[in-house]
Amino acid sequence: MAQPPAGPNESPPTRPLAGLASLLRALRNFGLLGHSGAAAGAVSFAADDGQPIPVRVLGDGPPVVLVHGLGCSHRHWMPAARRLARRHRVYAWDARGHGQCVTQPGSSITLARLARDLQQMLDHFELDRVALVGHSMGALTVLRYLHDHGPARVSAVGLVDQSPRVVTDDSWRLGLFGGCSAAMLEGLIAGACTDLAETVLRQLEARSGDWLRPHLGAEAAIGRLLRRWLKRVNAAPLLDLAESLAAADFRHVLAQLQLPTLVVLGERSPHYAGVPLESYYRLAVPHAVVSVYARAGHSPHFTEPARFADDLARLLAA
Repeated sequence: MAQPPAGPNESPPTRPLAGLASLLRALRNFGLLGHSGAAAGAVSFAADDGQPIPVRVLGDGPPVVLVHGLGCSHRHWMPAARRLARRHRVYAWDARGHGQCVTQPGSSITLARLARDLQQMLDHFELDRVALVGHSMGALTVLRYLHDHGPARVSAVGLVDQSPRVVTDDSWRLGLFGGCSAAMLEGLIAGACTDLAETVLRQLEARSGDWLRPHLGAEAAIGRLLRRWLKRVNAAPLLDLAESLAAADFRHVLAQLQLPTLVVLGERSPHYAGVPLESYYRLAVPHAVVSVYARAGHSPHFTEPARFADDLARLLAA
């Protein structure tokens, strides 16, 4: 997700959400720069609206479902998933609009839709007593699932580098950057609705070095090619998702959470570095195991997959 612009009376956040390489990977995972080939070993199930959803399945044992973040895919989980698969049956999907899950025409993506997809995935694979583990947007998907469908089929919860509420106001400063208002995110969404191509290219230019920036201009060959490509993209489902994320607030779900819970935060996260989420989670979910990975950014499960898999396996074994 791109850094939001400031509202009329607000200063913009100073920290970018992602570097150039991460932004390019996100655009690829959104399908905005084309789709990669299907993953080996992937199967799929059909949601109730006919949307095929691919799932990578590996290992054997008690089930663990891994839900990726915004602009990611199941591949983001694979280093940790392979280690978990030594003792668990691991399921990692590509959510709608991500990776190989190409959104059907006329469909919308929201957290409620993703939570319903998750519930239908559990039905399809006949999963019960399952550990649900989500990173970033995936953590919000897990919390939305608990809100909508309850904890009856869930044995444990894992939440990776995510606040239960993304936007901030005078009473809540633990969202993005410790200061990202609803107006800021609404400004970003409005800009993307008006001209997705220019919004994306501005983000690329802001993160590019001197060697690349001149090639992204409107008159440069690469810039013209990218603009033509992006103008053909139907971004409406992803904009619906952005609005859904901005509206999410699952603090009440955490207050009621009684399941074994692992919370992992990245000390160098561009989203939450300096935001006291560790203290919040220790108070909000007193029984949770809360770990801060000192060398990790927004994706501690990817930066330190062995440590993450071992931390999660210990929670599940206990």
